[in-house]
Amino acid sequence: METTSSNLQAGYSVENAFLRAGEELKLLYGKETDIQKEICNLKHLLTNNVPLEKILWDFGERSGGKDIQNFADVFAAGKRSGGDLREMIGSCCEIIVMRRDTEREIRTLIHGKMTEQKIMCCVPFGIIGYISISSPGYFAPLYHNTGGICIMTLCLILYLFAVRMSLSIVRIEV
Repeated sequence: METTSSNLQAGYSVENAFLRAGEELKLLYGKETDIQKEICNLKHLLTNNVPLEKILWDFGERSGGKDIQNFADVFAAGKRSGGDLREMIGSCCEIIVMRRDTEREIRTLIHGKMTEQKIMCCVPFGIIGYISISSPGYFAPLYHNTGGICIMTLCLILYLFAVRMSLSIVRIEV
């Protein structure tokens, strides 16, 4: 999209801007990539006089990408109404880049919270291990009588519930 936008700024027609962007993507990614196959399909369909908005809409349907489908709808409306396609494609690029950056930031934050959650799940066992090694017999009243066993079983159940809850909190889809 960014390459297409810059090609439009350079004065290419919309169709030629997409084709020129395909040539530049070939240099970046190589010949046997999915995007290059789509560009070849676009080139073939354009030479058979299929409207660009239909090609983009079909690509959005096949890929299942919401951004592509939204862009195809906006592009078709803009082209039919005679809107400024250069401005429209440029603003769509900016929106997509901002959205992608926001998603990346959210994923980074979630990954940090997942790491914190994993560490916090291990901390109680580390504390119990440390106290058991440094002060033998400290936990004897908790593990060697009925009342202590009941209390520690209840604590274990609460701990497992808290771990399960924390796992469900950090499993957020972006």
